[in-house]
Amino acid sequence: MTRRAEEALLGAMLFRPEALPGMRWVPAGAFSSPDLGALWTTLQNTDFRNVPSKEVLSAVSAAVAQIEDQGLRQCLPPARISQLARACPDPRTAPLYGGMTVESAIHRSVEHAGNELRNTAQQAEADQAVRALAEVERTGNRLAALDAAWKTAPETVRNLLDTPAEEPIQLAQRTTRARVDLHAEADTVASLLSRPEQLPEVNGWLQSRDFSDPQLAAVYEAMTTLHDRRAPIDTVTVAWETARRPGAQPSGQVLDELARDGMGGTAAYTGERVLGTAVLDRLDATGHHMRDLSLHPQLAPTALVGHAEQALQPAIADRERVHHAEREPELAHTDTEPAPAGPTDGQPPAPEHEMEIHL
Repeated sequence: MTRRAEEALLGAMLFRPEALPGMRWVPAGAFSSPDLGALWTTLQNTDFRNVPSKEVLSAVSAAVAQIEDQGLRQCLPPARISQLARACPDPRTAPLYGGMTVESAIHRSVEHAGNELRNTAQQAEADQAVRALAEVERTGNRLAALDAAWKTAPETVRNLLDTPAEEPIQLAQRTTRARVDLHAEADTVASLLSRPEQLPEVNGWLQSRDFSDPQLAAVYEAMTTLHDRRAPIDTVTVAWETARRPGAQPSGQVLDELARDGMGGTAAYTGERVLGTAVLDRLDATGHHMRDLSLHPQLAPTALVGHAEQALQPAIADRERVHHAEREPELAHTDTEPAPAGPTDGQPPAPEHEMEIHL
């Protein structure tokens, strides 16, 4: 369908070249192939004011012969130009064909932007998350440019094409995460469980949704909740807190192993790896979402760009968290009293540290 709309537009201009000045809102880059884009540029750059209608095709062929790229010239022989001149059902509908051409280009651009985000997310290392997220800003600028390009189309064209989808858009969800670092996740949770006083260094930027393992996410969320309450944090209190929540229920054995294997003082370092990996995975998910949006012809340009911009929001929020993580530990919550630590040597706590509950 895209090709037919592009050929119809070109055919309309070959039939009525005097209409070309009113079609400058269609950029050459909107065409799906370089040869048609080159022909559009050639038509826009040719002065047809003194060319009789019977000589238009020969004038166009002569102008095409001046194209520097030999491959493009070979794609546009006189026979091809004559064929295009017959491809337009109604030259008066040229603006609508132009709108269809631009709409298709917007879909391709969103698809390309989504694929670029996925490639960036899959190739970057966890410690390169900041650099990878720079692609988000470029993508946002690209979407803004697409929206601006669409708004240059005549209002009558936009009213005809910018219609809501007749049915809800169903998108295929990713079945697996693209980036996972279970080792860093386990090390982070284990370090925090053995030394809960590290929580102020990470809980400002590390979230439970950054963990791919549901049990580790549940343990981390329980610890942050207990810390916010200024409650003791140990394997028993964490087990009790996780039991009160829906979702994964880590066993006592898992908690004991985490507490035993934890290395104190490493949570911020491994936590940054967890965050970086999760950020890259969500960047991949964003690209996947944008690509799937672009493949739905039911989405009109304004709706497509709007949905794509909305899909970028999680990645934009991640960028702020990554910057926050990089500023730690200077910005750690030093004004917050650490949660009391549980016993680490297997001995009961000293009497003065026991919690007293008065009924």
